[in-house]
Amino acid sequence: MKKIALVLTVGLLGACSMLPNKNVAGTYQGELPCADCDKIQAELVLNADNTYQYNTVYFKNGKQYPFIDKGKFTWDKQKSDVIRLEQDSGNLLLKVTDSYAELLDADGNPVVNTQLNYKLMKKEADLVKKKSVLMTELRNICNCKVQGKECER
Repeated sequence: MKKIALVLTVGLLGACSMLPNKNVAGTYQGELPCADCDKIQAELVLNADNTYQYNTVYFKNGKQYPFIDKGKFTWDKQKSDVIRLEQDSGNLLLKVTDSYAELLDADGNPVVNTQLNYKLMKKEADLVKKKSVLMTELRNICNCKVQGKECER
């Protein structure tokens, strides 16, 4: 009976790790390439309620042109790690992971055949906070004791 409980516990823990993680709240920052300017300084703030703020500064001919877009983002139905910014940002598609948000092409695929960087990196404080939250959630969901002891239900 203890072996069955152990097997079920391992299965439950495995299932917990395979659940899609849709909590991508945090701040992503970086420098993006620009076709008609020197560079784009970008900051993307994703909130837990599926709202966002996308702050960009375009650098061209020694001048700076700031732009702020706010709205809601939606999850792509085909790709579980892709979001769409739906307001003035022109329906941008981004792949969002625990550590970065990457701008994608119109089909939701990474830009290929380029040495240019299309990733915005998640701020370190957000990563540390997320790791702590995930560990707490895992303990709460699985409610298991560590060190090989039988799990409680």
